[in-house]
Amino acid sequence: MHRTNFARIMLCVAMLAFFIAGCQSPASSGGSKGSEQAKAEPAAAENKQGDVLKLLIPSFNNETEKRQWDNVVKKFEEMNPGVKIDLATGDTNTESGKLTTMLQSGVTPPDAILMNAGPGRVRILSDVDLIKPLNDWYMQNGWKDKLRPFAYDLISGNDNLYELPHTMDAVSVYYNKDLFEQNGIGVPTTAGEFLNAMKKLHDNNITPIIVGGRTPITVGTLFSLILQSSAGKEAVAKLIYSEAKWNDPQYVKAAETMADWANQGYIGKESVSLNLTDAKFAMLNKKAGMFISTTHIISDVVDQKLEGSIGSFTIPSLTDASKTNPTGGLGYTWVVPAKTTQTELVEKWMNYIVSEEYAKVVLGDPSYNLIPASKAAMGIKPAGSQLAEAMSSIAQESGYNPSVFIGSEAKQAYYQNLTGLIGGLVKPKDAMDNIAAAAAKDEAAGYKLSRKSN
Repeated sequence: MHRTNFARIMLCVAMLAFFIAGCQSPASSGGSKGSEQAKAEPAAAENKQGDVLKLLIPSFNNETEKRQWDNVVKKFEEMNPGVKIDLATGDTNTESGKLTTMLQSGVTPPDAILMNAGPGRVRILSDVDLIKPLNDWYMQNGWKDKLRPFAYDLISGNDNLYELPHTMDAVSVYYNKDLFEQNGIGVPTTAGEFLNAMKKLHDNNITPIIVGGRTPITVGTLFSLILQSSAGKEAVAKLIYSEAKWNDPQYVKAAETMADWANQGYIGKESVSLNLTDAKFAMLNKKAGMFISTTHIISDVVDQKLEGSIGSFTIPSLTDASKTNPTGGLGYTWVVPAKTTQTELVEKWMNYIVSEEYAKVVLGDPSYNLIPASKAAMGIKPAGSQLAEAMSSIAQESGYNPSVFIGSEAKQAYYQNLTGLIGGLVKPKDAMDNIAAAAAKDEAAGYKLSRKSN
């Protein structure tokens, strides 16, 4: 009887143990290893979901840029154990409408977006509450003092701050050294030398300046240099801050200069049928002498192993002997979608972007092709000589590339009419009248930039 009771007790204990074990762990259910992993993985993914930061950045132009971003992400993940970056690339221009459509849709947005900068672009998103104001973060993290003063000035004219500048632009003339040397041309430092360089190239059946008319920003960058060189930096500032009109005489004169260069063949007639990539590689491959670009081109120069063959300069003043700076403004900037829930991780990421650690990662790469907007980067010499030259040229500030600053109506008219100028389809005065009328529409709709008050 004792043995029978003992057996019954042991059987109950065994069954109870089996039942408890089955309730406590799916892995102890006796299923296969594959089924155990399938049951365990959802819980693991759920636990790690809060440590994934989703970023959207512009598409890579080449493998060099992809490698650069891999290094940036790797450093951040090392500094923040347990955090993973989900990096996606795509169209982050507001001009195409894709970015706005994505943020307005029901699709879960990325946690932060690196977009093409400019007050007009950012305002398209902030006016309809698609992105968050960042004033509190600026105060808490001291970002004002961590940015280049010029970068902060460009974004701080209004009450709310909606962006954290990532890079500065420096628009310059990139030229093929081999073509210049073969034709006895030195780096132009005066208007006369620059005009003579274009004439020599043209006389030797080489396109002096090439742009990609099918990618209108290349026409805009060329005109930004002509405008600054003929009217002066402060005159351009008056334009973008609505203190002057596009069809005032000094701006019409700049349009006449551009049309004249096109008529003489100094701006290649083939430009209207080319896109940015076509035009850029025409210069890199000795089909043209000069191409106007931001520092983005440096990664292509390195990728093609042309570091010794490509140089840069700015168009000298066309009116006096004064020195000109590259034009530009902000290049890329970070914004935070209003619907993001990962605010703590986004703030960490943005603190990383303005840190010395980030600056050392990117500027230590000889192929890096952008100018960080952080003050920390100003004290670090880039490993790449061309980027070092560009950074030095805007150490204090740059000139203005109007397309970064003007409203949507003016920008559309700006690109259309400038492309018309190089194609001989519109007269200079008519072109500037058209841009002035479009700018007036923007202002009537409430678009007006304010200068930062000192």
